[in-house]
Formats: sequence, C-alpha cells, structure tokens
Amino acid sequence: MPFRGDIKCLYIFNNTRSAMKNAQANSPAISFSWCHDATAEDTLCKLYLDNVSADYISHSELQGERADAPGNWRADLPEIIRGEIRAALSHDWAHGDSTLLAVATQDDAIVGMALVSIDTRQRASKSFAALDDLVLLPSVRGSGIGSQLVEWVADELHSHGIARLFLECGAHNLTAQQFFQGRGFKQVSVVMLRELDVPEVTAAVDDKDGDRG
Repeated sequence: MPFRGDIKCLYIFNNTRSAMKNAQANSPAISFSWCHDATAEDTLCKLYLDNVSADYISHSELQGERADAPGNWRADLPEIIRGEIRAALSHDWAHGDSTLLAVATQDDAIVGMALVSIDTRQRASKSFAALDDLVLLPSVRGSGIGSQLVEWVADELHSHGIARLFLECGAHNLTAQQFFQGRGFKQVSVVMLRELDVPEVTAAVDDKDGDRG
C-alpha cells in the first residue's frame, strides 16, 4: 500500500556560517526579532494564510488542529492560525514560554515569520526546539532573507542553551526539503501514516514477511 510520509530533520549547532555571510552580503538591510507586538496579528495571519499551500501539510498539522487529511486544510484554519499567532505574540523567553514568534522586517514591514517551539519538559539527552513554521512573502524568496531568518533563530536558540533544532517538511514539499538541507539540517526519520477509519485494500502478504503458509 502506498504511504504518505513526512521528513523530519535535525540541525545541530556546529555548522559554519559561510552561507549566512553570503546571504547577508547580497540582501538589503533587514532586521530580525522576537515579535510581541499584538498589532501585528492581522499582518502575520495574512502572511501565513496567503503563502502556505497544501504541500506544506506534514504530520504535526494532522496531529494538531490545522489539517484533517494529507493535502487538506481544515475549513477553520484562519481561526486556528490566529489563535496560535496571538498566543505566540504574548510569549517571552523570560517567562519560560514554549512557543515564540520571530519576524524578519524590511522597511518597517514584516516580510517573514518563524514559529518556534521550545521543549520545556527537558527529558531529552540534549535540549532542543522545533522550527514549526517558516513563511516568507513571495517577493523576498530567493533573496537570502529566509536563510538569514533561520540562522538568526538558530543563533538565538543556541545563546539560550538549546543544542538541537528540529523541523519537519511535507513529503511532497521538495523545495523546502532542499532549502533546509542546504542550511545544515539532516534527515533523521521518515514519518508514515495509515488511515484506520477508511476501507483499505488488503495487500498480498509478501513471502519475506514470513506469514505465508
């Protein structure tokens, strides 16, 4: 039976910054920061909703509230995203919150955003965070701003003692996979899904499974 899988990647904070330097040299002046401005809520919601396709969906969207099937967003996605962004805008490092929102700003306009989740359970062998979302305006894609935003987030996390940064990409989101692989992320797993609440065609049992008499 064909499977739908998502790619999970890992970034370890020991890579070089050559790609970052090249991007900075060729990009216009831009600033990066953790965003706590409640008045930016509408802009951030629009940035997300206008610029993510169904290929963006991976297993966390299915395990959460955003999507109800591979390739299919929920009808109430705008309300869900607004709630997530509103919560992230109210969070701060100082309070030990688990979700933060970073923005890339150019000429006082937000051109990119990144939602980051911090592991607060601290049960893993190394501290980690997850890059949940990275969204850019189409007008700045390919300019190096996306790379700079990723590196800014990575540096911020590292400065707060975070050792690993995870992310996931939809199985068909090849552009994103290539982008992140070029920025130090490595594939560490493949997530697979089997739907149990729909009829399935029973596949012939392979001899190699050892279950055939």
